[in-house]
Amino acid sequence: MNRTIDTAQSLATRDAAGRVMLSWWGTVLLCLLLSGRALAQDTSVTAGAPNAKGSIIIDGKATDLPYAYAYTAPALSSRKPETILILAAQPLPPKSVTDPFARMKARGSGNGMLEFTFDETRALTSVQFGVEPMGGGGYSTSYKFAIASWTDRQMRGRVYTDGELEMFKNRYRFDVSFDITMTVPRAPDASGKAAWATPQGKVLAEYLRAARAGDKAALKRVIVADRAKDLDGPMAKDILSFLKESADPKTADFDSLTVDGETAEAKITERNKDGAMSSTLRLQRVNSSWMVAP
Repeated sequence: MNRTIDTAQSLATRDAAGRVMLSWWGTVLLCLLLSGRALAQDTSVTAGAPNAKGSIIIDGKATDLPYAYAYTAPALSSRKPETILILAAQPLPPKSVTDPFARMKARGSGNGMLEFTFDETRALTSVQFGVEPMGGGGYSTSYKFAIASWTDRQMRGRVYTDGELEMFKNRYRFDVSFDITMTVPRAPDASGKAAWATPQGKVLAEYLRAARAGDKAALKRVIVADRAKDLDGPMAKDILSFLKESADPKTADFDSLTVDGETAEAKITERNKDGAMSSTLRLQRVNSSWMVAP
């Protein structure tokens, strides 16, 4: 439980500390998740009508959670299938459903959100809280999941606590029933060695090598012009230092490349025995060449 909470807190701290830099250079959206979350982006999710009924009650205050979403994809670290169930007080945009970093930001907005993770055996492994004043998460044997129906297309059931529980001096309980049409994440246009061999993959590898080396001149050759000027601005030193933590194209896995006309998005992951570090990088076609667009 502590490991999960510490992970969530470190992500929030990293985001807050790098807010200004990331607003200019959002090239490396780092999600250090020991349990991992799949990084698929789905464009088919719509808000739709409420499909859940129930609430979480914290210190006597109830927050209704009428919107439910779920999808199954490989876990970031283990690559085994895992399912993410999201209960929200308000409709979520597509990216906040299937992108872990966007979902973390939505969870931290305070609007009301619970996120449940199930492993490949469909066992509940963790719950993340995003309902004021509770954040972070973990696991308790008092978290219950009752399955009514679960197929590749549908998930229907109930999540609830076995009585009232306590976390960081907050007393809470939740009980929500839902009936969901499963979200199917978009399949990548390329992955693995095939992705590195694409025009986007080649320029991305060049960018990552320059980033790790702190080579300003090389970076300017592969990034869009309106971001290249930042390398000569007041934050240049911080940006170059930040980019030295970029993934190594020699060892990183190219999990997915999705191309939408003149833009593309790449998901790069470095894996080891302790977990996984994932980066989201965006590219843009400028004339006939692909460039990284931080």
